Amino acid sequence: MNLLDMVMSRSDRLVAPLAGYPGVRLAGRSVREALHDATVQLEALKSLEERLRPDIVFPLLDLTVEAESMGLGVNFHDKLPPSLAQQKLPMLDRFYALGLPDPEKAGRMPVFLEVAEGLSARGGRMSGAYVTGPLTLLAQLLGTGELLDRVKLGDTLSEPLAFTTSIVGEYAAALAARTDIVVVVDPAAEALEAEEYESLYRPYMGGLVGIIRSSGAICLLHVCGDVSHLLEEMSLTGAEGICLDSRVNIQREIERILSSVVVLGNIDPKRIMQRGTPEDVRWEVRRLLRNTSKARNFVLSTGCDVPVDTPVRNLEAMMEEARAWKPRGGMS
Repeated sequence: MNLLDMVMSRSDRLVAPLAGYPGVRLAGRSVREALHDATVQLEALKSLEERLRPDIVFPLLDLTVEAESMGLGVNFHDKLPPSLAQQKLPMLDRFYALGLPDPEKAGRMPVFLEVAEGLSARGGRMSGAYVTGPLTLLAQLLGTGELLDRVKLGDTLSEPLAFTTSIVGEYAAALAARTDIVVVVDPAAEALEAEEYESLYRPYMGGLVGIIRSSGAICLLHVCGDVSHLLEEMSLTGAEGICLDSRVNIQREIERILSSVVVLGNIDPKRIMQRGTPEDVRWEVRRLLRNTSKARNFVLSTGCDVPVDTPVRNLEAMMEEARAWKPRGGMS
């Protein structure tokens, strides 16, 4: 059964917040530990899973894994996700000379492969994994400013994008062999116009989606920010689902996404989940489910990854309210 069939065959809504980091605090460990030790990360995710019972369990989101495997420095923190260090970037030719990293050996890729295996071994619910989008990885290797300048000057970026797609593709295939879902997280893509996404980038995204699906996993796409202008193009990549940021008006935009594509979203992870009260969360869940009641291809989730210090009681309120919610007259 594919993801769409699974979603549409349910009499209730699937609920799958993009939440891993709050489990680190729940388990009494540090983010730094969890990102370097699969056993610690699995312990943290288990602590959160036992409290929430989500339909999909996601690991910690880390968009530095692929860049680190190519030699870039990373800043690690005890209570925050990692970030790339300020550093002088070499010419792309230097990266080409390194070749493709081996996901079984390079950097912290093996940590996340082990996490994917551990989550799958538990059974009982679907599990996911994350990879960095090829355009975002290119922005990390080249510099965001130079990347966008090249795009505006009409550079097709064919060689660089083929290279970063190969890097991500190798890692994504290894994850896809171990997990149910691979989410491609691609914040740099928000800066593209729809025409640029279509001509410059969609062929590479389509290729990456094909790699993930042929390796045995469902592929979801997530671009941070308001990507209303890209929804039609993202729908045509072949991905089985799109995770929408909280800045997207989901009630207005969901009709622009192909009905064969599952839509996940999009409760605000900071304003509502991190800083709101449980009642704020419950109210937002009811509002979102009411506004999407006619969309059978919808999964309730957060608009992006949930911060480390998000109160677990807010996540519990999200799950409880969603499980209790019943549309008037049932879902159509």
